[in-house]
Amino acid sequence: MKIRQGWFLSFIVCVMFSFTAVVEATQETIQEIQQPKINPTGRDIELISLLKISDSVVGEAEVTITADDVILLPKESTLALLIPLITEDAMEVLEASNQTEKLSQEDFRRAGLDLNFDFSTLECVVTVPAQYRRTQQLSVASSPSFGQNYLSPAWISGYLNVSLSGTQSQTVEDTSENITSFNHRFESALNIGSANFEYESAYDDVEGDSAYVRRGTRMNLDFPSQGTRLVVGDMFNSGKNLQDGTDILGLGLTRDFTLIPTRNVRPKATQTFTLQRTSNVDVVVDGAIVQRLTLNAGSYSLSDIPLAQGTNDVELVITDSSGQEERIQFSVATGNDLLDSGEFEYSVMLGVPSETVANEIDYLTDQQLIHGYLDVGVAPWLTLGVNGQVREKLYQYGVSSLLASDIGVTEFIVSQSHHPTLGDGHAVRVAYDAEFSDELDFNPQFSVIYDYQSENFAGVNDDMAATLPLNSVEHYVSLFSSMDVTPRLRTALSGTYSSGREDADNFWSLSPSFSGPFFSTPATWSARFNYRNYQYSDDEYNTTLTLSWPLSRATRVVGRYQSDKDFGSLDMSYKKGIGNTGGISAFATLETERETDSNIDAGVNYTANQFQVIADHTTRYQDLSEDKRNHNTRLEISSAIAFAGTSVAVGRKVGEAFAVVKKHQSLAENEIAIDPERNTDYARVFSVSDHNMLVSDLVAYTPQLIGYDVEDLPPGYDLGDGAFSIYPGYKRGYQLEIGSDAVLTILGNLFDAQTKEPISLISGVALYLGDESSDESNKSKPLEFFTNRTGRFAISGMRPGAYRLELNMKPKRSLELVISEDGGVLIRVGDLYVE
Repeated sequence: MKIRQGWFLSFIVCVMFSFTAVVEATQETIQEIQQPKINPTGRDIELISLLKISDSVVGEAEVTITADDVILLPKESTLALLIPLITEDAMEVLEASNQTEKLSQEDFRRAGLDLNFDFSTLECVVTVPAQYRRTQQLSVASSPSFGQNYLSPAWISGYLNVSLSGTQSQTVEDTSENITSFNHRFESALNIGSANFEYESAYDDVEGDSAYVRRGTRMNLDFPSQGTRLVVGDMFNSGKNLQDGTDILGLGLTRDFTLIPTRNVRPKATQTFTLQRTSNVDVVVDGAIVQRLTLNAGSYSLSDIPLAQGTNDVELVITDSSGQEERIQFSVATGNDLLDSGEFEYSVMLGVPSETVANEIDYLTDQQLIHGYLDVGVAPWLTLGVNGQVREKLYQYGVSSLLASDIGVTEFIVSQSHHPTLGDGHAVRVAYDAEFSDELDFNPQFSVIYDYQSENFAGVNDDMAATLPLNSVEHYVSLFSSMDVTPRLRTALSGTYSSGREDADNFWSLSPSFSGPFFSTPATWSARFNYRNYQYSDDEYNTTLTLSWPLSRATRVVGRYQSDKDFGSLDMSYKKGIGNTGGISAFATLETERETDSNIDAGVNYTANQFQVIADHTTRYQDLSEDKRNHNTRLEISSAIAFAGTSVAVGRKVGEAFAVVKKHQSLAENEIAIDPERNTDYARVFSVSDHNMLVSDLVAYTPQLIGYDVEDLPPGYDLGDGAFSIYPGYKRGYQLEIGSDAVLTILGNLFDAQTKEPISLISGVALYLGDESSDESNKSKPLEFFTNRTGRFAISGMRPGAYRLELNMKPKRSLELVISEDGGVLIRVGDLYVE
């Protein structure tokens, strides 16, 4: 944290004055303690402080604390930080404040908000009630500019994730049959400099038949400023647009700003989002929550979310561990994102196909596979692309365009294939997402997709095919539209048309739906009618009713009924402290339908400080009267061991990046909480011993702050910023330390040696004289301080050794003093006389 003009030390002086007054027991100082002031200096002070909304850091602010303890924030820059976070009504009140350049606590109160200064952390905290909190859109995180003051990762680091699981299956009918199986997974990474090496494997054992399987080995080399990654080894080629994908062993070079989101180059992002912390994800379909997921910190594509096929009225409600809620709405019609003008993405892969056969990776070394694509932002409203794949004598090639206009975004894809025995095939896709004004009260949506594939359109996985058709469905159309009928009622309409070579491929369907809040309760409901008209068989229709009821912030009940199968389900879920030590999630589901009397599912997921446990059970009763049932029970425990530099720690499984945090020996007996949640007992990680802590869920290529609290901190102990500022690379590890030997605070009085008068209201710096390192980055920084009207001063962040105190006087004056190692963390040096 940067402090201007040494004013940070005024806070230390205030604390030290109060401490000294208690010791001396003077009546005047006791009265001051009974009515403490934030700023006792008698003048306005300025400092750079973190600005937080609840527990979330939104940026830095230049804070002014007046002599009357009034907290002021710069109006223009503060409003810029708050625009995406609070409602328009609250913003209008703040913008209309009387002062033109500053915002006061009274201005925030008039807007329904609250502004406080946290003396313990020197942070400004804005409290925003739920009614004034703006619903936010999650998007790909834009990166900071390179060269900011982030800590450097360890030059060498690595980890091993271990997941041990066992499953017991039992079938009860005329006889009982039991099957026990074990499936253990191992994921490891080693980082040396900017190079990353990954290795994945599994050990499976089913009734004594065991096998160890290597799943993949690769080296990754990232070039973050270019959004580019070089991969050598086992990888997956996902194809592009209408292409299919396959595993490959070889060389890959990819420039993809969703893979490495280093720059905000996309005017419109529809398919990816980033989670800073492990979060609850509620999947809302037709206005009702139908599924609850828990996703770890990291970057995700919407294809990672389990959704029904076709376009849907889908919204993700994402709640992090602090209770902050954000939403993402999307259409699955246009799968690509526009690139900014002049930007481009590409991928080139060259190697041999691979497949898993009999628990071993089989490399088809007699074949070669080449894949590549290039997308270019011709203009902010137009992105063009070309792509191609070759596998021996089978190849695909195609072109694409993404066009944005005032009425929406349109995607065109044309692809051609050539099969050595089945000839030429072709495919076309046209997708459209309508763009409506945000000012429309009824919030309309409209999306449509048309796909065409000839029967001999082949992908690289069809190289061994010898008969037609490769594709049964020739024409397929899917559309979706929705709008608000009233503020409490939303309607939607989904439709599909399919035409193909098999009888079952020829149909059309319509599915109207309604949804909204359930009277004045917090529950939501939806009703959908599905009708499918088959050309060569009987039509199908059913009605689905859903009611989703949150009993509390942690507990939700979802009931559903589907008429065609007499299917009914009741699901209860509980989630609290997700992503933190002690976090737990549990669920229980009861289902019944016409052909199955009952399905019972239950499970629990518990997050400990150094491991995670998952247990679940399923019982299926085919017929209660005949006692036909199946039981399946699974238990999984996962943990990790990681190192960064010379530090080693055990903790939960590592995701995209990690940090090993150790205590300085001066804090060996203190309990430490990493990223604690305010007003709860939860924290990301705890330390109650001298063992290192593993923060395993950092997000790659996203700026983050790792905060920490230390209990029973000795008086005068200086923790510095109280947070680590980092920008992790992929799989990189940090070696961090809380505390140091530079924690001493000295108190004293400065006098003029000739006049014996106090040297008052003078600033200065303390220079450590014990630095012998030639590396400037390792040298102790000058410590700023100032004196009050009586010559009193305080300096924190000092270490044992010799210092020179330089005073900003004309002419400059100085003196030297030596700090003892055994004087405690609060040292009184008494009266010092300056020549």
